[in-house]
Amino acid sequence: MGLTAAVAGIRHPHVFVRVAQLRARADVELLGFHESDAGLAERFASETGLRRFASLDELLALKPDLLVSEALDTELPDLALAAAPHVRALLLEKPGASGLAEMERMVSGLAQHEVEVEIAYQLHHSPSIARMRELLASGALGQITLARFNCGCPIGCGDELWQSVPGDLGGVVFTEGCHMLQLIVDALGVPSEVMGMVERLPAGTVVRSDVVKRDLFADPLPDDTAAVGRLLYEDVGGALLRYPTLLATLDVTAWESSDWVHNWWLEFQGVNGTLKVRPVPPSLTLELRTAAAGIAAGRHEQTWPSPAGHELTLVPDPAYDRQLDALLDRLRSGAAPSQASLLQARDVIRVLDAIYRSSARRAAVALPATTAPEETVSA
Repeated sequence: MGLTAAVAGIRHPHVFVRVAQLRARADVELLGFHESDAGLAERFASETGLRRFASLDELLALKPDLLVSEALDTELPDLALAAAPHVRALLLEKPGASGLAEMERMVSGLAQHEVEVEIAYQLHHSPSIARMRELLASGALGQITLARFNCGCPIGCGDELWQSVPGDLGGVVFTEGCHMLQLIVDALGVPSEVMGMVERLPAGTVVRSDVVKRDLFADPLPDDTAAVGRLLYEDVGGALLRYPTLLATLDVTAWESSDWVHNWWLEFQGVNGTLKVRPVPPSLTLELRTAAAGIAAGRHEQTWPSPAGHELTLVPDPAYDRQLDALLDRLRSGAAPSQASLLQARDVIRVLDAIYRSSARRAAVALPATTAPEETVSA
């Protein structure tokens, strides 16, 4: 028997990726969508040919197996809580809520329902990240003393709606830093202490950009402009993350000169080796001082096939596909619902909340670990 799926909330551009993915699955029937903004809904129906449901209740009455939501962060908790009694699984756009209080409300509410909940951190499923997890678990690096992480968005994209949602905790550190923090929390756990610095820079350079998406449906213009220091939220941010046996650093900018995600990287410094990883396009470099865990000493490089281009994050790639296929496989198998992804997403927002609080106070913020050991996120 096939599965049914539907979409509720179409405010984020990833909705086009999710629709394309679901349509490509032979045993999944995509029932249609609901969006409360009538103008957006009419245009989306015209662009995609999907059936439009006038109300969320009308859509939920069909009891789809999977509900995908690409609503704004400020809308997601209410939508997810309304849908939970009627579906088997929810796939929710990251970071999942506008801040910690709303995330906690959603976590406690969804815990009352037998529903699978997956937060759309697709980079977790990148093949280079999967290999990274294997190498870290092998112990080949020896004791890791330092880890470094970098991410952000291209020039001008911090001015897009999705990095500028009124009511969100912040901008690029929140909306893009959450991606990297999911990988950090998954690899290292929740830090015990956070020192954050989140800054709106003085008014500065006006930049021309061909990657800014001003409208859900429109392609980027070839000569768009945005200015440093004039975003709704921050231009840059960083954090020191203290762990019992290592120190990690995170830095985020809204002004990368590269295309989307091409300049993101993770680095782990061990006493026997160094591991450098790019999640998309997937690549990995490992350098070992001595042979370990069945791996020869020296430099090892690995790459994986990937789409390319300035809209790389808006096309189905191996990371997107592996995430969706894992979720659909769980539904097909009848596995007990898991909310491990949601609990980890709460920890991500806990760290983000600490970064912003630390920045405001100019002081370190302590963070107790909360996620139970058995609540881990599957590869």
